[in-house]
Amino acid sequence: MLIVGAAGFVGRHLCAALSAAGRESTCVSRKVPDAEFLARHAPHARPLALDEFEQDVARHLRRHHALVYLASSSVPGTFAAEPWRELSANVDPLLRLAHAAVAANPAIKLVYVSSGGTVYGRGDGTPFLETAALAPISSYGYGKVAAEEALRFLGRSTGLRTAILRAANPIGRWQSGKAHGIVSVALRAALSGSTITLFGGGLQVRDFFDADDLVAAIITAADGTRNEGVWNVGSGVGTRVIDVVGTVERVTGRPVALDMHPARSADVSYAVLDCARARADLGWSATIPLEESIARMAASA
Repeated sequence: MLIVGAAGFVGRHLCAALSAAGRESTCVSRKVPDAEFLARHAPHARPLALDEFEQDVARHLRRHHALVYLASSSVPGTFAAEPWRELSANVDPLLRLAHAAVAANPAIKLVYVSSGGTVYGRGDGTPFLETAALAPISSYGYGKVAAEEALRFLGRSTGLRTAILRAANPIGRWQSGKAHGIVSVALRAALSGSTITLFGGGLQVRDFFDADDLVAAIITAADGTRNEGVWNVGSGVGTRVIDVVGTVERVTGRPVALDMHPARSADVSYAVLDCARARADLGWSATIPLEESIARMAASA
């Protein structure tokens, strides 16, 4: 399996899961995962710097049955003031690589991890189905929708086989906790005594699930015989942000200092996914409870 964006949080979980199963992977990233991480968690992974990969893209693509694309130059809020940059920073590189992939290896399957928490927009307070309208209210969500459309275009025009996974809010080990990801940010604050910022009273409802469950979905989609599809992947359970902070406090036994601010216009108040299609098509469902995920994160912090 060829993984682009492997040094990130989800990429590390994927490399580790494949290695634990005795499977080899080629892990491409701008910043190659450190040797200690690979030796301990992903000994079967082959790290490959992005510039080296780009020297002979076709050769690397021909060697793999699946390409998993996790690379991103933004997080929610990065290009809020310059939304057009989402296209050049994230959609253009994906489209170029996907086009090269199907040209070099027509049988390859591309698995793209999209954002189930942002592509649907505000919704009506019920779990989103894959058939719901795509109505993002942030530049980040718009970029994910544009990326999905680019892949659907290539599917029609070149026959590229694509599996799109609209992930909810994955959490787990190796999440940095410096600027985004409320669980890791709250854990960092609990352990360091720092303060975190919450908007709108922390009343936003999110669908948190473990990154190990996400990578199980990625592997299943990559290996499956079904050519293409779009699947929501998450727990299907809504949890308020403020309640997640409370769980962090309970798990760590330490308080989290809060700095409360008004809600922001680009914040979706409710983002929970209906994952029945993934259960039916892929035989996949999230299995790790939220509190267990947080306890694992705290133990590895």
